Amino acid sequence: MNKKQILWGFLFAVGLFMAASYSIDNRGFHSGIYGIIGCIFILVAYTGMNWQKLQAQDQHTRKILILLSSILGVIVILDIAEIILA
Repeated sequence: MNKKQILWGFLFAVGLFMAASYSIDNRGFHSGIYGIIGCIFILVAYTGMNWQKLQAQDQHTRKILILLSSILGVIVILDIAEIILA
C-alpha cells in the first residue's frame, strides 16, 4: 500500500466518524457542521481513491460519485430546512 492510499483511507474513516454525528429524533433531522464536513471528506476520499478510474471515464465510478454527491446535497438541504423551520 502506498502513502496516498493510506491517506485516502484515513480521510474516509474520519469522514465516516464525522458523518455519524447525524441523528434523527422526534424533533427532526439534526446534523451540524461536523456531519456536513464528514460527508465532504467521504466524497473527497472516494474521488481520490478512484481518480485514475474517473480520468479513464469509468461509468460505474462516475455513477457512484454522482450518487454520493446527491446524498450530500440532500443532507445539506435538510440542514438548511431545519434551520429555516426552527
